[in-house]
Amino acid sequence: MRVSLERLIFLRTPVSEFLEKASGLGVDGVEFAEFELSKLAKDSSYGYDHLLEDVRRHGLSISGIYWSADFHRPEARGEVLVQAARLASNYRRIECYNVVIGPPRRVDTRSEEEALKALDELSRTLRLVSKIFLDCGVRPSLHNHYDTMVETSDELEYVLSSVEPELLGFCPDTAHLALAGIPILETIGEHLDRITYVHLKDLRPSTGTEGRIKEWYKQTKELGEGIIDFSAVIRLLKSSGQVEWLVVEQDYSEKSPEESARASLDHLSSILKTT
Repeated sequence: MRVSLERLIFLRTPVSEFLEKASGLGVDGVEFAEFELSKLAKDSSYGYDHLLEDVRRHGLSISGIYWSADFHRPEARGEVLVQAARLASNYRRIECYNVVIGPPRRVDTRSEEEALKALDELSRTLRLVSKIFLDCGVRPSLHNHYDTMVETSDELEYVLSSVEPELLGFCPDTAHLALAGIPILETIGEHLDRITYVHLKDLRPSTGTEGRIKEWYKQTKELGEGIIDFSAVIRLLKSSGQVEWLVVEQDYSEKSPEESARASLDHLSSILKTT
């Protein structure tokens, strides 16, 4: 298993500086989000080729790129598929072989019937999108995420059961599973055969409050500083022998980005040495 650092906590840091820090922290790869790459290309002409050159120069790989779109809207399907074809070609060109599929934002005003219809449409689009990426040698994996259409255990299972495992993998996010009250080890164990890419972050202990968590990102913590047993998680992931990337991600921290990343990476390193 190789270790990657997701860029989110470093988003205000210039890309080249982020890559230098990532290299200094000893990781093997980095993950970006498509929304930033598109913005960089538009605003500063910093395109995919520039990114690949910078990544190579720092001795790193692009472990994956996070992409989200209106997968649930049938009227947007044609546009989404065109975008998928363009991204798949670009990702392959920059030697990125994983695309992390982020679900659309959650809408709780839907009726149960409307919500199921939206999940059906999302699943239909993801099946087509997955084929496009796979044809280019890029593996798509569904990312569970709080406050999106794939938040709860039922929603996650519905989509995963609607799209064939050989088409769509599963990228579990440990903190988002815990935020939604989904048992981490049980869920990872049930879908171990379709997991090759993982997001790791910790979660604060529950405040005991009920209902929706408005600023959920402030509940995330560095690895080893929250409630998640990462030794058990890593042990389970190792047992499959097919997990390629462990991605350290942090949505929010009271530490500096570098201090946050170092704390999580140190904890992960100590686990990898002993499991």
